[in-house]
Amino acid sequence: MEMKILLAIGVVVFVAGLLLPLIILPLMQQTLFEKTSSQPSIFLPSPLPPPIIITPQTLQLEVYRELLERITSQARLIVYTTQLLTQLRGIYAYGVSAERVLITPLSLPAPMPTPMPVTTPTTLVSSAPSTSVKTTEYSLTNVQVVGVDEQDVVKTNGRVIVVARTNDIVVLDVSEKRAVSYINTSSVKGLYLVNNTLVAIRVEPSITILSTITIENLKYPVTYPSLIEILVYDLSEPSSPRLQWQLNFTSIFAGSRLVDKYLYVIGFMDSFKYESEKNVLIPVIPLVNGKPIPREDIVESGNYTSYVVVVILDTTSGEYKSKAFTGGAIKWIYMVPDRLYVAWSDPLLDYKIFLKLLDHLASRGLISSSRVEEFKFMLEQGLVIEVLEEIRTILKDLQQDLMEPVEVTDETSFLVLDVEGLNVNERGVFRVPGSVLDQFAMEEFYSDRGRFIVIATTVNKYTVELRKASLCPPLPSTIRIIVVEESKDSTRKREITTTLPQVSCEQFLFWDFNVRESVNNVYIVSEELDIISRLEGLASGERIYAARLLKNIFYLVTFRTVDPLFAIDLSDPYNPRVLGYLKIPGFSEYLHPLSENLLLGVGREDWRMLKISLFDVSNPTRMEEVAKLVIGEYAWSEVLIDHHAFTIDRRYSIVIIPLNIAGTWDGFVIVEYSVKDNTVRLKSLIDLETPMRALYINNNLYLIGYYRTLIYSLPELDFLGEMKY
Repeated sequence: MEMKILLAIGVVVFVAGLLLPLIILPLMQQTLFEKTSSQPSIFLPSPLPPPIIITPQTLQLEVYRELLERITSQARLIVYTTQLLTQLRGIYAYGVSAERVLITPLSLPAPMPTPMPVTTPTTLVSSAPSTSVKTTEYSLTNVQVVGVDEQDVVKTNGRVIVVARTNDIVVLDVSEKRAVSYINTSSVKGLYLVNNTLVAIRVEPSITILSTITIENLKYPVTYPSLIEILVYDLSEPSSPRLQWQLNFTSIFAGSRLVDKYLYVIGFMDSFKYESEKNVLIPVIPLVNGKPIPREDIVESGNYTSYVVVVILDTTSGEYKSKAFTGGAIKWIYMVPDRLYVAWSDPLLDYKIFLKLLDHLASRGLISSSRVEEFKFMLEQGLVIEVLEEIRTILKDLQQDLMEPVEVTDETSFLVLDVEGLNVNERGVFRVPGSVLDQFAMEEFYSDRGRFIVIATTVNKYTVELRKASLCPPLPSTIRIIVVEESKDSTRKREITTTLPQVSCEQFLFWDFNVRESVNNVYIVSEELDIISRLEGLASGERIYAARLLKNIFYLVTFRTVDPLFAIDLSDPYNPRVLGYLKIPGFSEYLHPLSENLLLGVGREDWRMLKISLFDVSNPTRMEEVAKLVIGEYAWSEVLIDHHAFTIDRRYSIVIIPLNIAGTWDGFVIVEYSVKDNTVRLKSLIDLETPMRALYINNNLYLIGYYRTLIYSLPELDFLGEMKY
């Protein structure tokens, strides 16, 4: 009985929930847009005025006018299409009115607050004078391209070791075997250390700037998602770090590279801010040290949903330049000394899905081609509800429960920049189907026919299926109500039967968006940014887990149930071919060349164990896994997600990586390999809580953790001491 009453109440609440937004929205719209016309129907809201076109408020902004209008046009497509497809995602979205967007004129922000000063380092004063250490060999960060350094949380110059932690940077003096200073700074993404120059790149999660935009008589703040700050220190005296240069810019951190003395920091940010509570869309301009990037330094690429911001700093003089490119949200970057590649996924995927749906309806004869164009125009004007209702009306008499799938394929765009010192110039943009796994899935190479880049992608083919269904409340036609009447002298129990009104079934339309299949493709692109050749359909149903280029052989690892290692010959860029492949249990997620004939793979086996494999690739047509080391169970290493955690010492043929086993043991595993005998074996497991990186200086091995560093001799691995901090 109680359950039936609750169900009846639930239906009433559900219906009220459907109708309430439709009742409230017109009232909200009347206030926001100051409409004086009569209230529109709650079932089909009348069209609203078109969004306000951006009007620059100052002469300074006049130069940005056309750019901001293009940004706004594309922003509308993203916001409106996302709303439309969200409405179609499921039954609980039905009847919820899409929000309208009020485009507000952009104006220059008020001056940005002065960047937070760096706290004077807390120094551990040495009781004895510091002595320099003459070093002949020390390890460098594991990078992809020789001559192009990458940021990491631990760096050394052979004299000091610097360690980035959550709230500080620890400076360790190698000769004194102790921490000699701490730099108080938080959220460090990475470090560089060249001679005595330390570079720290940190981020502020968000920054709010009070702009001169006024809405409802209030100054409207613009919140940037992240602020990147670059700090350069002089470590000539390790016990007294001295801040030399400091600059910041508004962006989400995407990566950085160091070539000689030039630091390249790359970020991205949305080109507009959408505030759903106030239904406000504000186009924005990236800021460097609180000032908008000049219009002449903003280059248009055809995509306008985001900015790609590149800041170049001469770490010796403090001179810097900045440049912005319209584009998308960055996924990966790849750099050689004179060229930078920036990859982003298709920002207009939702809009393309909508167009595919319209084309499919036209192919079925359900709408005309002219109606397709009308729908596109309506969506660009923000008439989301009208488009939604008309599509539902068209499909309401459709007999099939399921329409045929509409195929959509993802895509990656590459912005290519020529770099030289402080100068960065756009070379162009090219696009390939699919998504890129990581930076190792794109590498440049040379042949006797020129300079090329090879790119490996996993292409996900999605299906968009429109479905019709009915929601019929599971209510009985009659219910019994028991009434008990009590008095001082008697008690009477009565039963009343009542008939419930019939509730009609609610018809609704929703869509499914799923990955139908995946294939792996390889594309080769020329210096002119043309796709000159391709290999498609590799390992259908699997995805790429690792990639590495060794001379002109490109190695790919894909996985679903076994580990296929592909060898692809690129010696003729116009005719790439698969030389061979090897299928073994498990999969590798990082590949490292030990020699011309040997690859070391770090990955997983049975998902629970860490596997280190040795592959003989001397004959790419007949590759072989000649040795492997399996550590388990539930073993994991940071190398699986960050190649900087991989350390190799070729002098003693050892590899050192951080290791965690079942969340109960932390430390480092040291693996010994033999190029001559084609073997890998466990040399040592060393306990260390919260392991970070390993490095060597001369014949000392430093195992660096978050709280202390252990020191061992090489190659004996005798314990020499520790540094706590």
